[in-house]
Amino acid sequence: MKELKQRVKQYFGLKELVCPEVYHKYGDRAWSFFDPRLLETLVYLREKIDRPFYVNNWDQGGSYSQRGLRCNQCELVKSATMQDRIYMSAHSQGQGIDFDVEGMQAHEVRKLILEIQEELPYPIRLENHVCWVHLDVRETGSQVYIFNP
Repeated sequence: MKELKQRVKQYFGLKELVCPEVYHKYGDRAWSFFDPRLLETLVYLREKIDRPFYVNNWDQGGSYSQRGLRCNQCELVKSATMQDRIYMSAHSQGQGIDFDVEGMQAHEVRKLILEIQEELPYPIRLENHVCWVHLDVRETGSQVYIFNP
């Protein structure tokens, strides 16, 4: 995991990958909450696409704070809990991430991922019909599984 973490740090800061609550409580220890398959796939795609990826920007005053790892204090999770709904998102399990790629539309990124799917280090799921890229490493039995929101 140490070597993988160093590779991830070439492209992403921890604050970009976790919600502010997790970062403030756990700091650098928050790396341990991620599924290594997600991190390895994220680095693979970042290097293959060779453009900046953008996840959270809360630490720079931006509005994105729940696109990476989400905890029970994040609004999406709290809201589901308050409505007595079970919330089992891949984001809360360190297996999912939402991102944008500089200079590309989400549908273009998904198309590119489908074109190189046999090269991916692990099977993934992609969310369709959204203006960002959602990627997670939940098991589905196929190399790339596309689901609709």
